[in-house]
Amino acid sequence: MAHATLAQRLHTRSGIALVLGIVALASVLVYIPTVNYDFVWDDTSLISNNQLLAQSKPWDLFTRNFWAGAPDPVGGVAQSFYRPLTTFTFWLDLKLAKLNPGYFHLINTILGALVAVVVALIIWELFHSGIWAGLGGLLFAMHSSHVESVAFVSGRTDLLLTLFLCIASFALVRSLRKRNYWWWPVVLIGFALALLSKETAILFPLLVAFAPLLTQSRYNRHHWLLITSTLLIVAGYLMLRNNVVGTLPGPNLPFNHFIEAANTFGLYIKMFFWPFAHQVKFPVDPSFANLTPNAILALLFIVTPLLLAIRRRFRVLLFGYAWTILFLLPVTIIAIGPQAAERLLYLPSTGLVIIVITFLSRIFRGRAAGRKFISITVCGLILVLGTDTITRLPIWRNEPTLFATMIHEAPTAPSAYANLANTVRFTYPDSAIRLYKKAIRLNHDYVRPHINIGVLYGTQGDYRQALHHLQKANELRPHSAQVLGNLGLAFIAAGEPESALVYLNQAVEEEPNSATYLFNRSIALAKAGRDAEADSELYKALGADSCFVPAELALIDRFEEKGLLDSAARHMKKVIILNPDLPVFPNRLGTILVRLGDSAHAQNYYLQALKLDSCFVPALYNQSILYAAQGDTQSACELARQAHRLRPDLPAIEKLYKLLKR
Repeated sequence: MAHATLAQRLHTRSGIALVLGIVALASVLVYIPTVNYDFVWDDTSLISNNQLLAQSKPWDLFTRNFWAGAPDPVGGVAQSFYRPLTTFTFWLDLKLAKLNPGYFHLINTILGALVAVVVALIIWELFHSGIWAGLGGLLFAMHSSHVESVAFVSGRTDLLLTLFLCIASFALVRSLRKRNYWWWPVVLIGFALALLSKETAILFPLLVAFAPLLTQSRYNRHHWLLITSTLLIVAGYLMLRNNVVGTLPGPNLPFNHFIEAANTFGLYIKMFFWPFAHQVKFPVDPSFANLTPNAILALLFIVTPLLLAIRRRFRVLLFGYAWTILFLLPVTIIAIGPQAAERLLYLPSTGLVIIVITFLSRIFRGRAAGRKFISITVCGLILVLGTDTITRLPIWRNEPTLFATMIHEAPTAPSAYANLANTVRFTYPDSAIRLYKKAIRLNHDYVRPHINIGVLYGTQGDYRQALHHLQKANELRPHSAQVLGNLGLAFIAAGEPESALVYLNQAVEEEPNSATYLFNRSIALAKAGRDAEADSELYKALGADSCFVPAELALIDRFEEKGLLDSAARHMKKVIILNPDLPVFPNRLGTILVRLGDSAHAQNYYLQALKLDSCFVPALYNQSILYAAQGDTQSACELARQAHRLRPDLPAIEKLYKLLKR
């Protein structure tokens, strides 16, 4: 009786609101520790090191591919990713919180909670049970295969995709149940936003077409209008996408790939039903070319729900079954690089949760004791999954922990060693070299470690090894502007500017509008004694990117060498506008203005530098001298004392401090 009373209470609007609040709160409490985590893995390329993203206008984001501006070019299928809405959320976060990773993680945590809430709403609409809606939402929120999607900032693509498709699906099911067409705009808007978040949403019209059958609702004579509207959205999306990145990638389906796809499909099913065997990296498994137990698991999954659906009370699971098949097949038949990834299970697991909840809620239909036992068992499972999620979270804290875990879980994956090497190359270069060599031993044709180890050897002054690895990379990827550009820089560092120009000219031919390669060519020309051509290249670099600061700074150096201090000051002001938070630039402008005899304005810029960083020693030193020249010995001495306390090892500061003390 108590159970029935609880069910009745949760059947009301206030009851379901309470259920949804519990689901959201539980999700937030589990993932809130991630606000102390750093950017990791793809986050650095997509966000923290992406200068193009920081300088973009919001409408620019809809005219570029997903990886535009990333310092490390991507290849394969990733080149055709078009996810402007996801990129827009990154851009908006940058504007609101700059490069504060905690804010990005907080947004992911909120999005994860919202997804769990909408999953609970879908189950509510299918079963009209607050208890099962709450259990389904908690099962989704606590499922430990979802850690990667929420704790990894770049996993936001799957968060947004799932959120908007779930909103569209809830509206779709509700419109069918209530026969209310006013929910159709929500379906279409949710679908359009999902498409702009990730390409997988393009299959949603199939779910719309069969939704009445899958939910045991009656087709109405106007349903074709909704189907047609979704297809029109697809057509508009494809036109926009084709103008930016080209067509969608197609599947590769020889016979052996069908077997591999079946094995991969089964692997994802196993990841859902046994999520405790985690792997950040699932490297390509050669054994998947033959039948494995995973293929048998895939076959069991395909057959079992259909057999259950013969019984009328289980037929509603067909909606979850179709959802799972529809959104899991693309990630199994289109090669993404690794064999699988936990974050790609996030969207399909919505359907799997619906299947599980349908089975558990109806297996003991009419038997109160059986339903109570199942409910308690599901609560226990949710606690176990939540515990596993909390245990799994810390590997995403920073890159060393993430990539060390990746190596432990997938010791044959060369990218795991290369990623860890990228993380430690500045602090432990010798360890990084060993890790790069390990990656190369595992895959002799792996280009990225050859590039990075070449650059690392170059910074250590071992130009022979640097050129060896970069030339190997050039053999593996002969028309890569990045490889050619690094080869050019290596030859510059080795004191061979003419050889550098050979490769830099090729890099510019590959990417004629790259400010970076034009700038590097100007360096080589200057080293070769061709100053006029070097200056011309700097102007070309700024023509390609008017906000390219290295070219501006190089021009300022040239102006100062030639005594053109007015021009140097003008360009320095532009640099300050582009980088308003760095004290080094106003300090340098102040020095230029002192040379021009404009001490009053120079003081303003020195003080601006100190406002940005009160411990910035060059500005403390320069402003101290300026105060002394103005006769304000007390202020000069105070700044000199502060500079001396910070850097007592610098002779110029020690000399100034002693002089002012006397």
